[in-house]
Amino acid sequence: MGKKFRIAVASVAFLLGLVLVAYLWPRPSTRFDAAHWNAKNLPASVRLQMADDLIQTHRLDGMTRSQVISLLGEPPKTPYFKDYDLVYLLGPERGFMPIDSEWLVVKFGRDGRAEAGIARD
Repeated sequence: MGKKFRIAVASVAFLLGLVLVAYLWPRPSTRFDAAHWNAKNLPASVRLQMADDLIQTHRLDGMTRSQVISLLGEPPKTPYFKDYDLVYLLGPERGFMPIDSEWLVVKFGRDGRAEAGIARD
């Protein structure tokens, strides 16, 4: 192998390493705040982080429909995720090449209690 080839391989490996580190780097988290959640022109990245907090803390799990709507507001109508009872658009999916969107989805069981998660379309 020639010197130029080794330099090229090392450069590609270095760039791939940088991409991997950037992808796996911990993202900042934002604790859920109802006032911010319902604010106009909230950046999608902030809403995504707050949704992560809601899911990680299981804050929505076990709530009734009226409690969830009181906390998050009435979701806009959407043709996506018809199997869920409430669907909130969070913004472009996270990752190297965001193509789809991420959504906070809430389904109510037979007991009327919520189970929440994040889905991608």
